[in-house]
Amino acid sequence: MARAKTKGVDTNLPVPQSDAEAEQAIARLGVLQREDAIAKAHHDDQVAALEAERARQVKAFKEAETAIVLGLERWASVHRARLTNGGKTKTVQLPTGTLLWRDGRYAVKHGKLKIEDVVAAVRERRIEVTKLIALAKFDRRKDDAEQLVGVLAKLDTFLRMKVDLSKDAMLAARDVAETVPGVTVPRGPEEFAVEPLASQIREVA
Repeated sequence: MARAKTKGVDTNLPVPQSDAEAEQAIARLGVLQREDAIAKAHHDDQVAALEAERARQVKAFKEAETAIVLGLERWASVHRARLTNGGKTKTVQLPTGTLLWRDGRYAVKHGKLKIEDVVAAVRERRIEVTKLIALAKFDRRKDDAEQLVGVLAKLDTFLRMKVDLSKDAMLAARDVAETVPGVTVPRGPEEFAVEPLASQIREVA
């Protein structure tokens, strides 16, 4: 049902002057609404087709990109000693771009422990550190106490308000995270990357 906005009065409004004109206005409105519905359906079909085509393009791009990078990685691995001058560098500059081996990313691991187990372990570790702070203050070891206060502050960031683990905080303080029983922060496997030079893309195209 179409509703008219009644804010102000427009003197140019096509106000019907008879029942017949009112009927014609209703019919005209019906035609406009049907035309709009058809236009919307056509628009939606075009959008759906564009999205489907884009999804196909992205899939094809990802497959081609993966194939090229994996092929380059295999070739570079075979010739790594020569390319890196016996391992003295992890970056290889070629005329059309760069090949490089990046250090793997760190990831928080807690084996078979459940999240709630690690949360409990963090809390226990907080209690231990709090006791150590009190002991250091009692022994007037100011530097040790300040260092432990910093550790305690980092431990506090490991737990979110909903009592969950903040792995980002644990990654940022790996040394402290690994003092929590059952938690390790190993580095992931080395990553191979390819960075084409923008200036070469037009030539290849």
